[in-house]
Amino acid sequence: MSGKVLSKESLPSRDSYLLGALFLFLEIVLGTSIVAIIKYFSSDVSLAIVLMFRYLFCLPILLIVGLRIGGIYHFNIENKKAMSLRSVSGLLGLSFWYLSVIHLDISKALALSQVMPIFICILSILFLGEKVGVFRWTAILIGLSGAVIIINPDSQNWYNIGLLYIFLGTLFASIMFVTLRRLGMTENPVATAFWYNLFGSIVFSIYCLSLLNVYDISIHIWVMLIIIGVMASAQQILMALSHTYASASSLAPVHYTTIPIGIIIGLLVFNETIDLNFLIGTLLIVSSTLFILYRERKKAY
Repeated sequence: MSGKVLSKESLPSRDSYLLGALFLFLEIVLGTSIVAIIKYFSSDVSLAIVLMFRYLFCLPILLIVGLRIGGIYHFNIENKKAMSLRSVSGLLGLSFWYLSVIHLDISKALALSQVMPIFICILSILFLGEKVGVFRWTAILIGLSGAVIIINPDSQNWYNIGLLYIFLGTLFASIMFVTLRRLGMTENPVATAFWYNLFGSIVFSIYCLSLLNVYDISIHIWVMLIIIGVMASAQQILMALSHTYASASSLAPVHYTTIPIGIIIGLLVFNETIDLNFLIGTLLIVSSTLFILYRERKKAY
């Protein structure tokens, strides 16, 4: 399978998109649940330790699934440059994303993360020299103004280090999603998920074993770490599958389901409050990113 475009001819295009959207929605549910668990236990255990075990516990399941499907050759990667970029950007994006959720309300962090299509558009302008018309520039400004309204700089103690983390997390996640789509054309999702998690486990194991105490962990924290590892395994496979069956641009609207999920978790678990600024800012961000996606699809055809 490695080195060849994955065939989806057996599925009609509509069915392919629906499968991709379903896989992405399930990945979002798992991902949102993971960040909620991490936020809940953030005062009990270091995030670095959580990330180390999150990556480590993913490996056995991914290894077993890959070996059962296609043996050792199932883990071959043809596009190693894209895989390297996916691994580094994914690790940085995930680390900053978890940090942002710890320091911000989970509903606010999830709403602000929806500026990702705006980031991708800006990156295309700066690094690819893409020409953008007045309509898309207007959409970019509207989306960024929505983020400012949610942040509300006029409020007291508005600044939070989590805002920097959400900016960096969204930036690296934008890079990751672009490389995921490229990898989805030539590589199988289990292999990409395995090598990414192996990279993350090595990085955080070196850091934690060198600088932190990983031997004095209570039973309830161990249970939490195992649950996160199992959920993260399924999350990685679902994410890779979603971008195999459908393009990143067509799947982008599905990401907005994180907002109501985040609001529900924030209200029920963390007693967060949703104000008018949050609702107006979220509406502007969603509207602007949907318009950007519409213009990009129109330009493509």
